Amino acid sequence: MRRLAKPFPVLATILILLLAVVAQAADSTDAARKHEISMGKEAAKEVEKECKLVTDPEALERVERVGQAIAAVANSEVVKASYGSSEIYEFKYKFKVVEDETVNAFSLPGGIIYVHTGLLNYVQSDHELAGVLAHEAAHAAHHHMSYLLKEESRLDGKIALVLLTGMLVKMDTRDLSNLLVGMQLVRIARASGYGQKAEADADAASVEYLTRTGYNPVGVLTFLERLAKDYASKPSVDAGILQTHPSAKDRCKSVTSQIQALGLPINRRAVINALKAITEPAVVNGQQIVRVKLGDKVLFEPAPIENVLTSEQRAEIVATKVNQLLDSEPVIRDVTVSPDHGTVLARREPIIVVTPQDSDLLGKPVRELAAQAADVLRHAVWGEMIGRMF
Repeated sequence: MRRLAKPFPVLATILILLLAVVAQAADSTDAARKHEISMGKEAAKEVEKECKLVTDPEALERVERVGQAIAAVANSEVVKASYGSSEIYEFKYKFKVVEDETVNAFSLPGGIIYVHTGLLNYVQSDHELAGVLAHEAAHAAHHHMSYLLKEESRLDGKIALVLLTGMLVKMDTRDLSNLLVGMQLVRIARASGYGQKAEADADAASVEYLTRTGYNPVGVLTFLERLAKDYASKPSVDAGILQTHPSAKDRCKSVTSQIQALGLPINRRAVINALKAITEPAVVNGQQIVRVKLGDKVLFEPAPIENVLTSEQRAEIVATKVNQLLDSEPVIRDVTVSPDHGTVLARREPIIVVTPQDSDLLGKPVRELAAQAADVLRHAVWGEMIGRMF
C-alpha cells in the first residue's frame, strides 16, 4: 500500500491494538477466528480514516463478483500453507476499493481486502484481478498476520511494531533499516524474512484458488510479469505491490513452475489485452462481405465461393487460424507465402488461401493479395515478439 499521510503513528496505533488482541487470544478455533476478525475491524477503522473509499457501483460490482468467487474457495477448500496455517476459519470476506492511483492491494486479518483504483485500471482482465484478490485472500485465509505476530512475540515491542508497520504499508526493506538504526541487523534480516515467506505462500495459494474457480491462473503470471517489466523501465515510480515482496523474477519462476506442475497450458494471450483477429461486415465494390482485421489493419477480405463457402465462413476460418497462430508465440520466419504465391503459410500450413474470386472482387492479382496479407500478419507477429522480449 502506498504510504499514507501519517503512516507510522496511525499504523503503530493499529498494531498496538492487534498485539493486545493477540495477547488475549484463546486457543480454540472459534476464539481465534473471532480475534482475527476483531483485529481486522480495528485495523480497518484506522485505515479508513486515511483512505478515500470508492462508491462507483461498476467498480464495486466487479471487485465483489471476482472477490467472492475467490472467497468461496478460501472458505471451503483447504490449500496447504507453506507459511501460516491452512486451517479454515470461514471469514465473511469484504472487498473495498480505495481511491489511489498506485498499483496495489492489501488485506487485513479476518478477510477485509482493499483494492486501489490504480490496480483496477492496470489489470487487463478479470483473470488478472482474480490473481491479485486471491493473493490477498490467502494472507487472511492462511492467517499470516496472526502467525507473524506469534513468531515475532520473542522480539522486543519496538522491533515488532516497526516490522508490522512496514508489512502493512509494504515498506521497502531499506526504509525499515533506516527506522531500525542501532538495532541488531541479524534480527532485522530474520524479521523481514517472515514477510518474504508470507508473500511466497500467498502467490502459491493464489494459483491454487484460481484453478478451483472459473478464472485462469495464468492471470497471476501475466500480472507479475507486466508489473515487473513496467517497474524495471521506470524504477523511480512507486513500486506499489512489488514492495517487500520476493524478487519479481523469483515470483514469476515459481508461479510458472506451479502452473506447469498442474498440467495447465500457459497461454498468456488468453488473459491479457492481446492483439486478436476479428471479423466485421464490410462492403467492397458494392458487394457485402465479412473481412478479417488485425488491430486497425485489414488482413483479408474473402469473397464468397458459390456453393462452397460464404464470405463469413471463410473469414471465420481465417480468424480462427490466425488467433491459434498468435497464441502459439510465433516468430516472423514462421509466416511465408507458398511457391505459387497464392497462399499465406504459417509454419508451412495454409492459413490464408487467396482465390480467383478474391482477385475478381478486389481487382488485384492473387499474388499481390497474398503478399499484402502476409505482410500484415508478419507485422502483427513482430509486435508480439517485441512484447515478449521486455
